[in-house]
Amino acid sequence: MKNSIVAAALITLFNSAPVYADVFGDAAKLGANAGAMQFCKRLDRENEGKYDLLGLRTMGEFDDLSSRDRAKALIYREKAEERGIYLNNPLDKSRCKKLRRTMHLAL
Repeated sequence: MKNSIVAAALITLFNSAPVYADVFGDAAKLGANAGAMQFCKRLDRENEGKYDLLGLRTMGEFDDLSSRDRAKALIYREKAEERGIYLNNPLDKSRCKKLRRTMHLAL
């Protein structure tokens, strides 16, 4: 009985692993960053121009993606922009500011 429970848990873990790996891929991050900038500029009006600039710079990188990766990036962009979900975590004003500062340093 105990072995079957452990086996079931391992099967579930391994079957869900590709989903989690996908979340942290470059295309997913790129899309999530672009969408987050659009969502965040609505939350943090005083820094709207900074979010616009970072969003434009991020969107410029979409041209370098393959069609498969571009489709993946667009899914994550829409999720962040429309629902405020950034790589499976909700966005709030504080998280937006941290993300903006991190992206500013990275770009």
